[in-house]
Amino acid sequence: MALSRILFANANLVLDGFDELQPSFNVLVEGNCIHSISPAPIDCPDAKVIDVGARTLMPGLIDAHAHITGLSLSPKNISYPTPNITLAATDYLAHSLMDGFTSIREAGGADYSIARLLAQGEIVGPRLFYSGRALTQTGGGADFRTPFESTDPCGHVSPFSVMSVIADGVDEVRRAAREELRRGASQIKLFASGGVVFPSEAHATLYEYSEAELSAAVEEAAARSTYVMAHVYTDAGIRRCLRAGVRSIEHANFAAEETVAMMAEYGAFLDPTFISLAQRIETAGETQLSPSIVSNLERTIASGHQVYGWAKKHNVPIAFGTDLWGPEARKSQVREFEMRMELDCPANIIRSATATNAELLMQKGKLGTIAADAYADLLVVEGNPLADLRVMLDPKNNFKLIMKDGVIYKNELG
Repeated sequence: MALSRILFANANLVLDGFDELQPSFNVLVEGNCIHSISPAPIDCPDAKVIDVGARTLMPGLIDAHAHITGLSLSPKNISYPTPNITLAATDYLAHSLMDGFTSIREAGGADYSIARLLAQGEIVGPRLFYSGRALTQTGGGADFRTPFESTDPCGHVSPFSVMSVIADGVDEVRRAAREELRRGASQIKLFASGGVVFPSEAHATLYEYSEAELSAAVEEAAARSTYVMAHVYTDAGIRRCLRAGVRSIEHANFAAEETVAMMAEYGAFLDPTFISLAQRIETAGETQLSPSIVSNLERTIASGHQVYGWAKKHNVPIAFGTDLWGPEARKSQVREFEMRMELDCPANIIRSATATNAELLMQKGKLGTIAADAYADLLVVEGNPLADLRVMLDPKNNFKLIMKDGVIYKNELG
């Protein structure tokens, strides 16, 4: 069976390594990959031609920190029926794709069952790099039990969430990591410090998991040619993660500059997630967050801005993640661009959401780029995001075409 061919003509390209659009290119897609790009005409008589009309053609976006299985802002969702969680995930994925996210790294909650539905075409959505259940220690950042709860309704020791599993000690951590990898997890997610929205009712943690436990998870991931991503806010927690070989540092809002420099030394990625914190503040009244938590969120954002600046200074690769939980929160996904507009230039922010995230996901050259042999994950955008990042905030009107894996899911170009 002959591969389908689509020729994008007269396109201004977002190419990695350039801070300005590269004008008047042609891009030939063959099957699910980019076959060739050229400023000269491409001769392919059997290709369907799409005239981009001097609009922007750019790689599909990648969200490096998503949670698709939430039905509300609370991750404590074990009581929800499985079909309801699947429906919520289906809705999240479909809307993410229409917002231009052709790949997402799921940071706890999604599993093989949802990935299978995507692979079989029963639901539509981005490419899914799922973590399965995140690992958390007893009393850790993803142990959502109250002091009065010890087991779930079935009598199991449970974090009361589909996003995580409790594992203590090197052997349990190793076994838990192996189980998620056995079930197809693309990477391992673990919690290496407490959170800022749901702080412990006992003592807040400066770090979670010993270095030996962290190293066990890293070793198991490496055995499957993958890596560990760690939820970690505190300086002490980050340092432990780096020494253990964690590749992806999520949040990191309270890192010291010396620790940020250490990230560069160890080759780790920083994944800030500002919109999730801002969205929590914006909805604090309706979700009844206490003034003390709101104050903590505001302080966390301010500190994260400083960490972002240090990351730029020390050349730490900065990823693009959102960490949004629940269908209402997901509507703010593209607003992560807005959160970064005062922190960085448009080209760097776009690079975070494309080429840098692709490298983080171990997909360099395949995702987040317009190049021969890369997957055909492409957006046609009205306007120039490298000059005015605000065009990314209105995908409904500004994203004229969305292609994932060579398949067009939206086309307003005719």
